[in-house]
Parts: sequence; C-alpha cells; structure tokens
Amino acid sequence: MKRLPTLFTILMLAMLLMIAASAEAVRPDDGVYEKRDETGRVTAKMYVVTLSGKGVAGPGQRSMKSAGGAPYITLEAYDDSGQVTESLATAYSWKTPDAGAGESGIRLTGENMRNSLEYGKKFTPERFSTAFSEQVSFAFPAEGEAHAYRCSPALDGEYERSGDVTEWYPLAMILFAYERSYNGKSFYDKALSSNTYVLHDVRDTSYFGDYYALTVSNPAKPDMWEVMAEKNLHIVMESHHPEYRFLFVKKDYHGDPSWVGITWSSFTGTAMTSINALFLHRYLTLFAPEVLADPAAFIRLTDFYCGDGPEAVTTNVFSVLLEKNGELLKLGSAGVSDRGGEIRFRRMTGPSAIQGDGVRIRQAPTTASAVLSEKNDGFPLTVEGYVQQPGEKYPTFEWAKVRLDDGTVGYVSEQFIRKIETP
Repeated sequence: MKRLPTLFTILMLAMLLMIAASAEAVRPDDGVYEKRDETGRVTAKMYVVTLSGKGVAGPGQRSMKSAGGAPYITLEAYDDSGQVTESLATAYSWKTPDAGAGESGIRLTGENMRNSLEYGKKFTPERFSTAFSEQVSFAFPAEGEAHAYRCSPALDGEYERSGDVTEWYPLAMILFAYERSYNGKSFYDKALSSNTYVLHDVRDTSYFGDYYALTVSNPAKPDMWEVMAEKNLHIVMESHHPEYRFLFVKKDYHGDPSWVGITWSSFTGTAMTSINALFLHRYLTLFAPEVLADPAAFIRLTDFYCGDGPEAVTTNVFSVLLEKNGELLKLGSAGVSDRGGEIRFRRMTGPSAIQGDGVRIRQAPTTASAVLSEKNDGFPLTVEGYVQQPGEKYPTFEWAKVRLDDGTVGYVSEQFIRKIETP
C-alpha cells in the first residue's frame, strides 16, 4: 500500500516536467534563415511564418490556422545561378523545448520542381507524413539559429536568421497550406490521389501582380478548379465557379495599409468574376466584417448584366451564403460594377424588427408550418439570414430565419421584416 503514493507522486512530477518543458519551448522566430557554404554563397533558405487568421475546417479538412501558434516552415535549395532546385514545406510540431518535427508536408523535386517554376506546365507535389513513416526534423537551439535534418542533403544543415520576409513566400508554402486545409486526408492515406497544379502567368495584370493563380485537378474528381493566393499569405481563395471560398491566414488582412490601402484600387475596373469576388470580399472585411464572421461563409455568382457599346457597364451579382445545420443561409447580396468598382451591397443578417401587425413567426419556412407566436409592428428580433422555402426549384430566399431575445428561433416571410441597415 505504501507504493501507491510514491508511484502517484512520480507520475505527477513527470507530468509537471512535461508541462514545464512545453512552456519553455523555444518558439522559432518568423523570418528568413539562410544556409551558406564555405565561400559565403547562400545555398538554401528557410522561411518561417506563424499563421494566425481564420480558416475553414470541414469534414476531413484541417484549418489553415496553425495549431497552438505552430509556424509553417518552407525550405528552398539553390544552384550556383540561384535557381531553385528543390523545395519542402511543412508545419512545425514541438518535440522538445528546442527541437521538433514536420510530421506532414510536401516536396517539389526534379521535373515537378522545374515545372512549378514555369507557366502552363503540370506538376504534382510529393506528399510525406508520419503515416507514410516519413517526417523531417528541426532544431532552434538559440535565437536566430536553426538546424534542418532528414530533409535532403541540399536542405539539411545549419541556418542563420537574416531578417524578415520582405518579398513573397515560396509557392511551396502556399501549396502546403492549401493542401493541409482542403486535401488533408491525403497526407494520411496513400490510396488517395494527389492534386496536380498548373501555374498561370499573371505578371502583366495589375490586379494579380501579387497573386499566385493556379488551376487544380485530381484524377478522383470530375472537375477542375482554381486557387488564387496572395503571395504574402494574406488570403487564399478557392474557386469552383460560380462559388468562391476563402481562407484568411493573417490577422492584418483588412488592416495592413501596405497591402489593403495600396492595392485597393487595382481590383476595380474589370468584369472578371474572380477579381470581383476578391474585391467584394475585401469590401466586406472592411465595412461589414460580421457578415463574414463565420469562416465557412462563401460567395456565389448568381447573375450578371452586360450593356452594349463602348461605354457598356458589366455588373456581377453575388450572394453571400453560409451552410449551417443543414440550411443554406443567405447573409447578403451585392452588385459589383466594372465602372470604378462600384459595389451595392444589401445586408440580410443582423438586428431588425417586425413590419406589420399580427405577423406570424413559424416553426419552418413555409405557411403550412406551425405558428410559434404572433408579433406586432416594431417588435425587435435578429435576422440570422434568409433561407429557401422547402420544395422550391430555384433558391429565392424569401423567408428570414429570426432569433428573439428569449432565444426562440423561427421563420418570418420576407415582406414582414424591416430592411436591415446596410453599410
């Protein structure tokens, strides 16, 4: 009987030591680290960034947001002319106070590496993970120092921090962040096919000058889609036309003047739907962020209008939608014009009130459903969005899903809801 307290004490001490070691773990500093040869030439670089924005984590997916503030790491090796010869991207996972591992990631080598550096050529990143009995290792023994192990002969070795990232992050980092978010299962199941990418040339388009634009395909999926990623990792957009889904990856997406302020005007004056979707998303994060508070919200092109003649104006019409608890909620609608980037946005969620007397709040969005209560003109409520009436062929979204102050949730026909204030 005397052994039990002793064993319990040992276990408690071991747990406390593990917690203490974790609390004192060296956090790799964001920035660029360089590996040099005996002549001083940079032979490889290590990019470290902590992603702290919002991300979608649906079935079988992982958020792009770094768990526990763990950084993403990308390494590139260079030949004598400075050309990238191989690249590796992973997410850092602590193992000891000053060392850890990349437990899953992607590699670009050989033909895939060469094709990723050219426009219009297909390439398929190689996957690795602990599920395949593969991982890479890192150590950060002191501030500004980094070591890489088991990556490759060209990437392994000692690195020294040279400063902050002043240009763009490597394509491999964007690819891994996207793969980890939307194709996460593939890192743990070799039977699942890999995505194949094609990089497009957007250097001569002012509104895409700071973006990677990629077409994606997968032999297990019937369609092709697009990924557009801002090269400093502010935002990544997945486009399955006519739907556009977003992942924030940096907190300064809507507040960094060096990105938002300078590039704002470059998104205007074009009728391209993908550009208008990005432009609308930027507008909403600045002026109506609550509409996009749920990172699963997305934008769908629902209509467009084209005029005639040289002065014709094209307007794309979008709906802001959210799939939640089996319902498709419409949170707002907007028309984006290619004349100066004019946006006309209508908010469809937020504080509102009943319009009319004896208005029935129903259990479901149909006149055949049970009546929960009746309210008179001016009665306050919160609209959570508009839903499609069951059985309708086309999504007209004529019923508002409402929440009362007492927590009651019901549905009210659109004609009896006061207009919600719009920015």
